[in-house]
Amino acid sequence: MAMAWTEQEAVHLLNRTTFFTSRADVSVAVRLGQNETVRRLVAGEPLDGAERTILPIEEVLADGKNLKATDIGDQQAYWLYRMTETGAPLVEKMTLFWHDHFATSHRKVNNVALMVQQNELFRRYALGSFYELLLEVGKDPAMVIWLDGNSNKKGKPNENYAREVMELFTLGIGYYSEQDIKEAARAFTGWAVDKNDGYKVSFNPKQHDTGVKRVLGESGNYDEHTLIDVLFHQAALPQHMAKKLLQAFATEDPPAAWIEQVARDFRDSKTVGETLTKLFLSEEFYRPEYRGTIIKSPAEYVAWLVKAYRLPLSKGYTSAMRKMGQELYLPPDVSGWEEGASWLMSTSLLARYQFAESVAKKVKSTMFIEAPYMLGNGATAADYVWSWSRNSGIWSLGEPSENAVKQYAEDTFLYAKSKINGMRGLLQLLLISPEAQMK
Repeated sequence: MAMAWTEQEAVHLLNRTTFFTSRADVSVAVRLGQNETVRRLVAGEPLDGAERTILPIEEVLADGKNLKATDIGDQQAYWLYRMTETGAPLVEKMTLFWHDHFATSHRKVNNVALMVQQNELFRRYALGSFYELLLEVGKDPAMVIWLDGNSNKKGKPNENYAREVMELFTLGIGYYSEQDIKEAARAFTGWAVDKNDGYKVSFNPKQHDTGVKRVLGESGNYDEHTLIDVLFHQAALPQHMAKKLLQAFATEDPPAAWIEQVARDFRDSKTVGETLTKLFLSEEFYRPEYRGTIIKSPAEYVAWLVKAYRLPLSKGYTSAMRKMGQELYLPPDVSGWEEGASWLMSTSLLARYQFAESVAKKVKSTMFIEAPYMLGNGATAADYVWSWSRNSGIWSLGEPSENAVKQYAEDTFLYAKSKINGMRGLLQLLLISPEAQMK
């Protein structure tokens, strides 16, 4: 029998692949059906078919001022703008995924243009070939600077990139030896960034080690291309990537059998998009125990609220994101951000609550008298909670949260002539609920 495709399944898929699960998008997804909804998400096509225009950074306003391409803070705000305005949310989510996977920080690169160039590389290959992306990342100027490629020369190889390409980018800890790293570093010699020539990455044959290298049980005169082929011969690579994709989109602790299945899909697919298509069409993905179990990253939390409540762009939002523990273009180290429960440590959680409070205050009063918010005279507290949670993109509330919010509505605005102040409090309670932190 075909898997059920109802509002619940559509909500779960959109929670994992978009930044805001709106009533309109859920309705469209249910109408389109599972196959077409997944196809459009992976293809980067707007679900509703309406084209969106992403303005160049210089035409985007934040706090009433035009953003500047040369300022890293402005670029952070511009990326948030893209998250909230894109018609291809899965592409933007995968751009964020690759930024964490190939974690590179402006703190060391110290060149805004190169960080943005790398970001565009991730966006271009977001759902494309991982093989091609890996080849391009090795020659990306920000990455070369970040992992000291300029010091990787014949006779004196620098092991930084070779180590991370195995440990973090492809295989994972335990699937290589220190000797493998040393030999792989020799294969990557000869590539460098010329700061005097527009930060172009070029190959100097005189600095490349042409000797035979033995890596992961194979021998050859490897270079930056053929060494990647050796990595792709390893069974650990699809396993490593399958686990990371499952942790990002399905569950933080995927079962071994599911990792194995997705690893086979990853190995047999030409693109990451094909792998995710199979995942999003699988019955396993929609099992109830996986719904609402992944903690939103600060970027996802902020983008959700900015989009849901149509807030004008502000650089203060990226500052709030930093206080929550995530600063775009500035991951803490080569391992990227520590995710999951770490996002909800006391100081980070307090920052979320403070941001939710600021959002409740910023929402225009006129929104509260719009039809989706101002219900009829006979509306109960439960009606308000049901309607408002869905307006916010929160499609499921546990009993404790639901009861607390209902009681608040009863005690404040439900029977009052002027409801606005109580309504702001209701909104804030919803946004700090445990369910609001999850996707």
